Amino acid sequence: MKPTTYLTSLLFILISLLGFSQDSIISDDQINEHERIDSRISELEHLASKDPYEATKGFLEIKDHSISIGYKKGALRSSVVLVLLYYNDGDYEKAIEETKFVEKYAKDLKHYEYLSDVHRLRSNSYGELGILGEVFNELEKSLAYSEKINDPIKKAYKTAMIYESYAGSYLVEGDIEKEIKFRQKSIDQTLTMPDTPKEILNAKYQNLAIQFSGIALAYNDLKITDSAKHYFQKSLAVYENEKYDLYVNGRAILLSEMAKFYGGIGEYIAAIKYGRNAEGLERQAPMPYIRRQIYHILFNSYLETTKKDSSKYYFSRYTDLNDSLLSVEKESLLTPVKQILSDKDAENKAFVRNIIIASGVLSVLLILGGWWYWTKKNKRLQEKYESLVAKIRSESEPSIQQVESTLPQSEEDATLSKITDDTTRELLQKLQKFEDSDKYLRKNINLTWLANDFNSNTRYVSAIIKDQRNKTFNNYINGLRISYITHKLVEDPKYREYKIIYLAKECGYASSQVFVNAFKKEIGFTPSYFINRIRKDNFKQEGGS
Repeated sequence: MKPTTYLTSLLFILISLLGFSQDSIISDDQINEHERIDSRISELEHLASKDPYEATKGFLEIKDHSISIGYKKGALRSSVVLVLLYYNDGDYEKAIEETKFVEKYAKDLKHYEYLSDVHRLRSNSYGELGILGEVFNELEKSLAYSEKINDPIKKAYKTAMIYESYAGSYLVEGDIEKEIKFRQKSIDQTLTMPDTPKEILNAKYQNLAIQFSGIALAYNDLKITDSAKHYFQKSLAVYENEKYDLYVNGRAILLSEMAKFYGGIGEYIAAIKYGRNAEGLERQAPMPYIRRQIYHILFNSYLETTKKDSSKYYFSRYTDLNDSLLSVEKESLLTPVKQILSDKDAENKAFVRNIIIASGVLSVLLILGGWWYWTKKNKRLQEKYESLVAKIRSESEPSIQQVESTLPQSEEDATLSKITDDTTRELLQKLQKFEDSDKYLRKNINLTWLANDFNSNTRYVSAIIKDQRNKTFNNYINGLRISYITHKLVEDPKYREYKIIYLAKECGYASSQVFVNAFKKEIGFTPSYFINRIRKDNFKQEGGS
């Protein structure tokens, strides 16, 4: 589990602490019904971490019922937890859609805590979807609402969470100095929180542990080993303190990163110690990708200490698990798609209807102007289309625009300057293998997963992609996916009969809207336009009129 995910989960603990004022003067019967709804919401909040599917169903029912009887507090509380459930499940589009409901009701009730939360979670969701332009805009709104919170404890916690989101965003961008700055700001805010009640205590120290480990990883990337050790130990001390009831998986991830760190600096005895501890904790909260990293660290460390039997044991565990994970990923890519007619006819009918309505009120001059603009636009689209199809037919395999693979030369790029030539060559080989394997079609692929797959870290992989492919991570993945599906549409006629939603799933997108947006941004027009043009060209080639 990513740190942002279990940080988000902490909101389940604090939701019950958020206060509300009554909507209006209400009857005794209404009060009883409101109390029943509040009680049910509290039950579902406890269920959310154990059975999110059932909790989601329950919250949807309570939300609808609260709306029907005009109980805004119940509708709002239910909707807030639905946002969290959708986010933690990786359904970021649905989370964004739900935040619109929360925002409306929270504004009506002047509930600044929820308004702060909703913009922060919307920012995180945009980040996961690769819509980076909205990330910092939403965080600024979240921070502005946190300033309006009267309760100092809630204000400090919300602000600390916002700074954590800022740090995570700068991590993706590769700006290590700003990442450290905002993690320290998150720590400073968190330290102003009291140690009671128990829920506040746990939330406080969970965040401190996460920020300490994040700073340790940042200093490791900067090759400042002493500072990295210092912050790793500070994070571990928090997790090992029995006064706090913190997440087991958070501690397992920390120990795994510590094992990797000590193995990287040649302290193999320490690497084995932390790796074995991580292995034990991971069994309590299974995380297969973290377990694979642990096995890889242990077999390498035991090999360096000449304990060949132990090294052989963990190498066997690593290869078995790696093969299993690759098999699961392969199966997810081979899910069959159904063949149904395109929805292009409906789009054309709507377009024609709008033109007819507009023609009744527009003057001849505007009609002529519109006709001229339409002709020019279609000419440009036609030129783009012909250029793309010619390019696809000249290629034997899908590809994205490549930048000549040279070793990093820039003195200004702090991350690239820390990567050795051998590491760069190794990452470039893995990048090429990744592009050839179609792994980029995996649903919800992210930078962390790719770094783990390369047995590297997010900063190195992000820097190599930016330097060698001249793209951000999200643009890089979108480029590969859209290149894949355009080749399929040109080369395989059956793909032109698939509905947009199935084309989206075929190339790794969770929804048709994200796919259409990515396609249009990458190619310059929509997939429906592209499919329609290919159909017309083929019809003409086959002798149609």
